[in-house]
Amino acid sequence: MVHEHFGCRVDGVTISEYQVGFANEQAARRGASDRVKFHFRNMLDTGFETAAFRSIWTNETTMYVDLFKLFGEFSRLLRDGGRYVCITGCYNDITGGRSRAVSQIDAKYICNIHPRSEYFKALAASSLVPISVVDLTADTIPYWELRAKSSVATGVEDPFLTAYKEGSFHYLLIVADRIVR
Repeated sequence: MVHEHFGCRVDGVTISEYQVGFANEQAARRGASDRVKFHFRNMLDTGFETAAFRSIWTNETTMYVDLFKLFGEFSRLLRDGGRYVCITGCYNDITGGRSRAVSQIDAKYICNIHPRSEYFKALAASSLVPISVVDLTADTIPYWELRAKSSVATGVEDPFLTAYKEGSFHYLLIVADRIVR
């Protein structure tokens, strides 16, 4: 869809062979396989050339990896002035440690939700300068309220709603540019 809308080259990375196959089939069906490719690779060590990309985007994946390693790889991959966009959940370490609700989310998804401050420390350590941070938490609550009443409910809805409403968990959109001085 990004290619269709903007005409750009797209390289997707996942550790799921199934997702790679499915995504490459979709690119072929849309006649975009010459410009859209998905790869079975580790996002901490992609194998792509240095400065190969103008932009990188992740959505709800950062809680599965070390942020310093991840942002180091992304900084290597981005050209100077390149943009990184991240949508993620993080726990609010201003109010203390990981809440019970956040721990329940971690357990459900077998992940390690990072504290909010760690995102900014790791970005800074990798020459990625935040230019916009949008807190999407309030906009996310109606989704979880609806999901809690739907047939796709899994039981994790209550911890998400608790964490969002008590302020222990934030859903953020972070935009950062690679700036080397």
